[in-house]
Order: sequence, then C-alpha cells, then structure tokens
Amino acid sequence: MSESSRYRLLQILSLIVGLGVLAFIGIVFTPTEYLPVAQKTDPNWLLLILGMVGLYVIRPFLLWPLSVFSVFIGYISGFPEGVLFVLLGTVLTCLPPFLLATRVGNDFAYFGQVAKRGSRIVETTGELRGMVAARLSPAPADAVSYSAGLAGVSAQSFAIGTLVGELPWAIFYVLIGQSLRSFSVAAIQQTDLRLILLTAVVSFLIVARPLYEFVRDNT
Repeated sequence: MSESSRYRLLQILSLIVGLGVLAFIGIVFTPTEYLPVAQKTDPNWLLLILGMVGLYVIRPFLLWPLSVFSVFIGYISGFPEGVLFVLLGTVLTCLPPFLLATRVGNDFAYFGQVAKRGSRIVETTGELRGMVAARLSPAPADAVSYSAGLAGVSAQSFAIGTLVGELPWAIFYVLIGQSLRSFSVAAIQQTDLRLILLTAVVSFLIVARPLYEFVRDNT
C-alpha cells in the first residue's frame, strides 16, 4: 500500500471514529427533547460540553469536516441556542491551524512567499473585512484559517471575522440539525443552495473594490 493510500485510509478511519463518537453522544441524549441549556447542574450537560470541546480541538488535525459538528450541535441544542455553541466551537477549532500557520509561515521559503502575497492582499482589503468575506464564502474553514495565519492577520481580527462571517453558516447547519429531530425536511428546503450563492456573492462584494484597486495598481 502506497503512502498516499495509507494516509487516505487513516483519514477515513478517523472520520468514522469521530462520527461514531458523535453518534454515541446523540444516543445518550434522547432525541425527543432538546438538551436544556439552562440545566448546568446536570452532570450530562458538563460531560457533553467537555466532550465537544475535546473533539473541536482535535478536529483540524484529523481533517474532520466542521459542518458535521455544527449539524450535531443543532441536533442536540436546537435553534437558536445551538448557534452560539457552533460559533464558539468554530473559533476554537480554527485557532490551531491559524496559530500553526502564524508560527511557521516565515520558516520556509515557499510559505514565506505566500505570506508576503497574502499580507499585501490583507493590507488592501483590511484584516477584518477580508476575514468576514473569507468566512462568508464557501471556502473550507481550515484553508481560510491557514491562509489568515500566513497572511499575518491579527488574532483579534481573525476571531471577530470568524464570528461574523460564520454566523449565516452556523444558522444554516443548526437548522439542519434541528430538522433531524422531527425528521422534517422543511428547514432544509428553506436553506438550500440559494444561501451558498448569496453568501458567495456577499463575500465577493465586500472585497470587490479594494481587490480591484489592488489589481489595478499592480498591473
């Protein structure tokens, strides 16, 4: 078996394990009633929070899709309570790639060149505006995090941009998770591909003018 095949197999197995853990947690918490967020005295509530925090931390290293976590939280907590959990979890799970890229960005020649180009674009669009646009776009969350780290985006702009830009996606996935409770497709039908197209257009419009000026000044 080649090295690429072993890596692919390991990735698939890790995804299966992650889905199994989420399924186990979902079975523990009955699907007939939502988990009361206010019941902080319930030992199961604390166990769930700690378990999800741990999974969020290791997720980027195992390449698990972030959307699975968001849908699961929607299934457990419902809307709108699950939206806050998803946003906080998204910031937490995106920090390791961001910090890693920030730390090693200038240690390798290729990454150093990428970082310089990214920094120029960030200077043109603005850190916060660029982060919001990147998070609104359908681009993979980890790719955006690595790119932001290489471009030298500040931690504050990274966190705020992630919270703002991921909000519509958090609502989208939480509604999908909530719909799985009642086995209803109504919520999914209301949040179809139009949301993806809309967020893509909005993210482009946010940075369209500064990017145009950047291209014009460098041609």
